[in-house]
Amino acid sequence: MSDDTVLCTICARGGSKGVPNKNIRTVAGKPLIAHTIDHALQWDRSTDVIVSTDSSEIAAVAEQYGAEVPFLRPDHLASDSAAKLPVIQHAHQYMTEEKDRTYDYIVDLDATAPLRQIEDIENCFEVLQNSDSHNVYTVTEADKNPYFNMVELDKDGYA
Repeated sequence: MSDDTVLCTICARGGSKGVPNKNIRTVAGKPLIAHTIDHALQWDRSTDVIVSTDSSEIAAVAEQYGAEVPFLRPDHLASDSAAKLPVIQHAHQYMTEEKDRTYDYIVDLDATAPLRQIEDIENCFEVLQNSDSHNVYTVTEADKNPYFNMVELDKDGYA
């Protein structure tokens, strides 16, 4: 095992439109986000496990399950159009500037992926460590072509 320091971030916005409060809804006996927190805490390379959220409800659940919630995410990073990278960068900046912590790696785990295994995290991390890559992403092959559900507007604005 290496001495690398790893910041595990879990981004969980409170304003989900598709499934309201999805991050704290019960899935398999506990809140959805709790599964990801458990994975991060059980992975033996985690130095710090933090949740970035704009929701005090999500923050309370995250802390109950052992994650650190050192701040509530600013509004400009909590909108429907906010990209994830700036959210992760904000979390890292906060931890380095406000908590005086340094990290060799950042591992971001989606709150909405409760079926991942700790081995999946470790395998991705090993790919990152043992290659020239700067980022590693997990993906799932789509069952359907995403264009199947798309429509195009004509010159008059009709589908």
